[in-house]
Amino acid sequence: MRLKAILRLKCPHCCQGPVFRKPFVMYRTCAQCGIVYERERGYFMMSVFVGYVMSFFVVIPVLIGLYMTIRPSLNGYLIGAVVTLVLAIPLIFHYARVIWMHLDELMDPRQIPPT
Repeated sequence: MRLKAILRLKCPHCCQGPVFRKPFVMYRTCAQCGIVYERERGYFMMSVFVGYVMSFFVVIPVLIGLYMTIRPSLNGYLIGAVVTLVLAIPLIFHYARVIWMHLDELMDPRQIPPT
């Protein structure tokens, strides 16, 4: 259930409410359970590390593919990596935040706020 919620960019607490209102804009709270997504100031700094790891797993297969097919110069590898990352930035941004929230929820579950 949690993997499905991550893939669909859903709330880490209830796995139902959407996390993003539009590209690069998050909701402040979950529409379903009312959980505040950002626990504290700087909460999403750890998602930068998650995004870094994700970018590694996105770029390495591209570089291996370049090596196996055309074996470009060093500049060719650099261009391939940059183009891949520029195209993958929206996905990496969204999924890094959602993955971080789900990992954090597993390590430190939140209580539902009183209504």
